[in-house]
Order: sequence, then structure tokens, then C-alpha cells
Amino acid sequence: MSKELLLFLCMLIAMVPPVCAIGFDMPETTVAEVIADPEYYDATFTRGTIGLTGTLINISDNPRISDGELSVAIDMRQSAIFDGFEDGDTVKVIGAFYYRRTDEDTFIPEGIVHWPLINAGTVSIPEISSNPAQYNGKKVTIIGNLSSVRESGMGHRLDVESDGAYIKVLYYGGTALEPGVHVRACGIFNAGMLYADTFGKKTALPFGIPGFSGIATICVLSLMSFMLQRNWQNNRKR
Repeated sequence: MSKELLLFLCMLIAMVPPVCAIGFDMPETTVAEVIADPEYYDATFTRGTIGLTGTLINISDNPRISDGELSVAIDMRQSAIFDGFEDGDTVKVIGAFYYRRTDEDTFIPEGIVHWPLINAGTVSIPEISSNPAQYNGKKVTIIGNLSSVRESGMGHRLDVESDGAYIKVLYYGGTALEPGVHVRACGIFNAGMLYADTFGKKTALPFGIPGFSGIATICVLSLMSFMLQRNWQNNRKR
């Protein structure tokens, strides 16, 4: 394998995010699509998890997700998922649809986000801890000290602390970081957990390329340096 190809593959790998525990980035499926072909979307035998989009209605009594006059009942046994959400909010609910499971079609949720997705930016850990409903179902970035690391399935469960408060983080990716390191995590905050799609040591390079992460920047610059050096060598031979 040539050095150019190896460096190019390294750059691509650096830019691919890890899989999140809950598929918040799952493609949209509308309520109308599900009702039009319920057997196709039925998780009992065929389809698995989907990202159902629509408007929340009757959230305090007989909650449903609607699309105009069409609606599907939502199982609310995991009520913490919906903290801070209100009637009329447009959402994407991640979960499984069951066709005529009881008396009617039912959607069992795993997670929920405001839709279109709201990016709350960088928020302090004490602020999120004291007002979790405000950030529930939104994308947030936190910075703090890593206090605990535990393997969990294909990923890691982490505790990140700052100023006496902490947030639980679930990250489906590899990490060699140990407690005591200053870290940065970014992902969806839902039901008291940050489902991170990026996580790493809080460091800053003295340079950067817009649109690229730190690792990707290094790969791009390495590739550019190699190509320039090779071009210079070829010019010398002429």
C-alpha cells in the first residue's frame, strides 16, 4: 500500500464518528408513513428501531406523536425520557413500533430529541445538573475532569465532574484515558445521560483546519507535507 493511500485512509478514519448507544442520527420516519404501512414498520417480526418524527400531543394523559390528524400512542413508562418536553413540541423519538400490540398501535421509545435538533453549545456541568429538563433532548458539549471509567458492552460509561457536579456519559468508542484527565464530550443529553459521539482529552493544537478535528488536521497536514516533499524531489530529478 502506498504512503499516499495509507495517509488518506488515516484521514478518513479520523473523521468517522463512533456509533452512539441510541441511534439519534437515525433517518426520519413520519407518522403518516408508519400508519400507511404498519406491518412493514412492525418491530415484532420485521423492522427494528426507527426515528419517528412528529408533534407531541396529550403528553400528560394518553400521550401520542402526531402528524396532522394521524397519530400513534407512545408508551410513557420511561417518563424521564420526556422531562422538559411539552405538548406541541416537534420531536424525533427513537424506538420501536408495534402494530396492534394491545388495543392499538404502540411506539416504545428509547430516546427523544427536539426536531430539528437543537444544539445548546458548550454548557457547564453544574448548569446541566441543576436544570436537566432544560437540556433534555438537545445536543450539548461539556468540559470537565474524568472521574470514572467503566467498560459497558462495546463502549464505556464515564463520569465527568466540574465544580462539585457530575454528568454520566455513555460513549460507544475506544478510550485509553484514565481518571484525572481534563476531557471534552459532545452528544445528545437525554434522561440524565450524555450519549456522546465525540469524547477525548481537552487539548488544543496551536493550528487547525476549519471543518476538521485535531486528529484529522494532523492527517491532512501529514498528507500535504508528504505530497509537497515528493513533488520537490521529482522537480530535482528533472
